[in-house]
Order: sequence, then structure tokens, then C-alpha cells
Amino acid sequence: MNKVTCKDLRNMFISGCNNLSNNYKTIDALNVFPIPDGDTGTNMMMTIQSGIHEIENFETEFVGELTNKFAKGLLMGARGNSGVILSQIFKGFSEALVNKDVITLLEFANAFTSAKEKAYKAVLKPVEGTILTVISDSSKTLVEYVKKHTKATLVEALEQMVEEAKVSLDNTPNLLPTLKEAGVIDSGGAGLLKILEGFLKAAQGNVVEAEEPSSKSSTKNVLFEPVIDKEDDFGYCTEFILTIGEGENKKEFDKDELQAFLESIGNSIVLVRDEDLVKVHVHTLTPEKVLEFAHQYGEFYTLKIENMDVQHDGIKKAKKERKKLAVVTVAVGKGLTKIFKDLRADIVISGGQTMNPSIEDFVTEIRRLNPESVIILPNNSNIVMSARQAADILNKDGIVAKVVPTTSIQQGITAFMGFNPECEIDDNIIEMMAAIKRVTCGQVTSAVRDSKINGVTIKSGDYIGICEKKIISASRDIVKVSCDLIDSMMGYDSEIVTILTGSDITKRSVNAIKKYISEKYKQVEVEINQGDQPVYYLLLSVE
Repeated sequence: MNKVTCKDLRNMFISGCNNLSNNYKTIDALNVFPIPDGDTGTNMMMTIQSGIHEIENFETEFVGELTNKFAKGLLMGARGNSGVILSQIFKGFSEALVNKDVITLLEFANAFTSAKEKAYKAVLKPVEGTILTVISDSSKTLVEYVKKHTKATLVEALEQMVEEAKVSLDNTPNLLPTLKEAGVIDSGGAGLLKILEGFLKAAQGNVVEAEEPSSKSSTKNVLFEPVIDKEDDFGYCTEFILTIGEGENKKEFDKDELQAFLESIGNSIVLVRDEDLVKVHVHTLTPEKVLEFAHQYGEFYTLKIENMDVQHDGIKKAKKERKKLAVVTVAVGKGLTKIFKDLRADIVISGGQTMNPSIEDFVTEIRRLNPESVIILPNNSNIVMSARQAADILNKDGIVAKVVPTTSIQQGITAFMGFNPECEIDDNIIEMMAAIKRVTCGQVTSAVRDSKINGVTIKSGDYIGICEKKIISASRDIVKVSCDLIDSMMGYDSEIVTILTGSDITKRSVNAIKKYISEKYKQVEVEINQGDQPVYYLLLSVE
């Protein structure tokens, strides 16, 4: 039977990563709701790229060592539910190959069975018609083919696996009604297919090259490029999100130019681009130079500078007396960040729709804080799995970490209403869980394509009102959509409506919405706060 070497696997991993990177926008577009928050492709790409960064300079001839290193990279870099599931696929794959040097084709096939089993176990309530179905069907076909054709080559075996993955993916709308109604296939499964197609091309001797080469990475990745620390200095931790092209007389964005400049005056660099947003993290002694250079490309959306020399001294003191209970939450937008800080959040990790934080983001920030125990509020259904994986890692570190599975910013804010820093973590979890059950959440955004969902006909460019993942209304009139949404959220005992305004809605529209609520629901108190969040014009909650 044919063998699979460490070199074979390395080439397949790189080729699969590049093939996904070349097609991530297509995967992002496979969104059930026609709203601008599709991020499955981005999350899967950034997750697998983290695995590639772990192995690109890792020298070994042992399959087990390579797959273990690759899987760990994916786990720490996993973003969103799709990224976490992908990391579990390769964790299962790796676990089946422990202590292996060169493997047989049957061992290679059986590793995918282990991958499938690990992925299913990672999901609390597995749903068919998703990436889980695609890995299940394709891995089963691979094993059956290899067992039946004992002289098969790696190319022949992968051809069968890829073909079955295509059939399985095309069938996902028949298994998941929401996909059929939206007229799309499963995005996670589509991302997995791109990876497997990259594997096949590598086996055929044609390792896929990325279409947007990077000067620093042999994998030529598009968005994510961490740089290893040059030295153990401190200085200023500088983080910001830049809206490129915004403002007068702005220069065309050049990623390589910005990367080179950051490397010239700092280290610990992370540079992420998502459409017209650029997220930067750098440690530097001259943050003002970083801001001046970046400002030529656009306007700052968020900005944070922290003196690490002061933090370093604080960490030394903290070792003597650790905080008993901390709360870490997730948000993007200057206003939302301030709201959570005012509610006494210890850390607000930058992230949300289209920019999910990784498992490593959670672990790094919480390790730095070093509390005895911590409650994590993910505030997005696509971040809950990453938060839980991070909690598992932190618990092994000796930090008691638990997740309150908040699926929206509104739930995250409401959860704080049940938080008491003087109480034990388990008591707080009970009160915070009870609090989020009392709130009804809605949001207003815009459509990026024509669609018909839940009987609502939607045209590209329409405003959309969504209540608890159900589309309520669509129209060119944002006030009408918002008022229809509020009507659907109101109950006979509703007392408070909270409105968090996004970065792109006018005061005139907000005032009109407030007037509508006040006149129709006289018993209800209306509270308006500036959130500055992207994607959603309004975030609404009714209690």
C-alpha cells in the first residue's frame, strides 16, 4: 500500500490553506441571511493560516510531530464556530497519528474518521447539513475506497474523497431547510471542500499558490501575519482599527508598506484586513509615529495605547494579590467599549461580527490579567465556541474560567445586571443566566443581496429588522423597519427599550424612532446610548 510522508502532508496543508485563502470571499458570501456579516470564509482561513504559521519553519520528518504542531496552531488561532470546528477536525486527525513517522494510506484515511468523530464531539447539538455532514460523508467514502482498493494511490483516494465532499455539500440544502430557503449551500462545508481540493492538487504535484503573495510568509496568506517578537522589551502596546479610504486626501492602502514600517519601529505585530477595515497590534516605543503613519490611509475607528512598563510593574504586584473574580467581554465600537468598561468589565476584547477574536486572544488577555476566576461574555453566537475552548485551556492553567453564552451585545450588557463582584463565580453565573433570559434582542442592518426569508421579500440595499434571528421587516425606510421590529419585540409587561446606535445612522432617524415608541408605548422607558458599532445601524433590547 502507498505511503504518505511528512513532506506529502506539509504540502497538502499549505495547498489547502492557500486554496481556501484564494476563495474565502466566496465562502463569506454563502450567508443564510443577506446581511453584511458573512465571515465563515474569513474565520476558516485565519484559523488554518495559524496552523501553517506553526509548521512553516518547523523541521521534522515525523508525521505525528507535524500534525500535532499544525493542530495546535489551528486551535489557538481558531475564530468563530467554523474555525473551532475546523481546528477540532485537525485535532482528531492529529490524535490518530501520534508517534507516527511515515503512514500508510489506510492510516491516513482512518485519521479522517478520527477527525470526524472529534468534530462531532466538539458541538453540543450537532446539526446535519453543515460542515459536520461533509467531513462525515467524505471521510467515510475515503476509508471505504482505501480498504477496497488496497493498491490505490494517494491521488486516487483523495479524488474519491473530494468527489464525495462535493456531493455532500450540494445536498446540504436538503438537510437544512434554512439553506434551501436562502438558496445557498453550507458555508462551512464549502470551506472544507476548498481545503480538500487543495490537498488533492498537492498530491497531484501542483501545490496551490496564493493569489495575493505576502513578502513574509511562504504560505502567501492574505490577511493574517503575526511576527515573532524581536526582543523582550516593553514600551507601548498600540492597537487600533482603521477605516481605510475614509477622510480627505487619504493614500491608497498598501499592506506591505504598513507591515514594513511597523517592523522598523516595533514587534509583536498583528496586521488584519477585512474589506475596508484594518486591525493593527504592535509593541513600540514610539506609538505616535505608528498613528501618524497609519493615519495617511484612513480614519481611526477604535484606538487603544497602553504603557506596558506600567503594566509590567503592575503584573509583579498582581502576583502577590490576584483578583478574585474578573469579567471579560467582547465588543467593537468606541461606545460599546465604554459601556462595558463603565459596567466594570476588566477586559473588553475587540471583536464581533466579521472580526471574531481567536481562542488565543482570550487566553493571552486573561493570562495577562491572571485572576483567580473569570467569567467570559462572548456576546455573539459565533464566538461562544471559541470562548469555551479558551476556558478549557485556562482551567488547565489554574484559572477557573466559565462562559455565560451571551449571543448578542444586548445580552452581554444585560448579564452585567446580574453580576456581583462580591459573590462566588457559580452564584454569578446563575444570576447572569437568569438576567439574559429576560431580554428580547433585535438589530437593524442592510441587505447585500436579493432574498426571501420567513416570507419576507428582501431587495439588495433594503434595511432589515431582525428579532432573535428571525427577519421581521425589510424596506428602504430605516424608521419603518425599526418601528416594525420594535412592535414585534414588545410584550404586555415590557418596561424598558434600550437602543444602541451604530456608526452610520442619523440622529434624525433615531429621534423619529424614539418618538414612535414614546407615543405608542407610553408606559415604556426609552434609553438611547451611542454604541458606534459597525454592520448594525441599531441594536435594540426590550425588557
